[in-house]
Amino acid sequence: MNNRVVNALAAASLSALLVAAFGGMAGAADPTDLVKERQQTMKKLGGGMGAVAKFVKNEGGTLDDAAKGAEAVLAVAKLDAKAVFVPGTAVGVGESAAKPELWQSWSVAEERWKAMQPAAVKLGEAIKGGDRAQIAQALGATSKTCGTCHEDFRVKKQ
Repeated sequence: MNNRVVNALAAASLSALLVAAFGGMAGAADPTDLVKERQQTMKKLGGGMGAVAKFVKNEGGTLDDAAKGAEAVLAVAKLDAKAVFVPGTAVGVGESAAKPELWQSWSVAEERWKAMQPAAVKLGEAIKGGDRAQIAQALGATSKTCGTCHEDFRVKKQ
């Protein structure tokens, strides 16, 4: 390869890197949009829990619906808490209900978020077993992991 081609390729590579690096900063997500994304994530989680609850309560949900619900719960539980709870998205940003204490006590909040994953795995296992009582117990344990975080880090709904 001649020097002109090498220089052109190097310049193109450098340009691509600069666009990727600085374009990402310029296109940083709006905090209000991040709150909306978090709300959608939580709706997915709540919908999954609701599907399992419908089966447990014998309110028309099937075991297959419960399994899909548990998969949704596990998918959310596997998310990185830092991606869901981005700093700068507390109460006062959009319709956020996240208290500032969440970030002030980040290690506790992150630990609680991580506790959801093994609970969701157990929920999925209980559903595979098909025993409604065991599913109800696993649902309660999973729900408790959500509730402990909400108690300390979420503004109560009016």
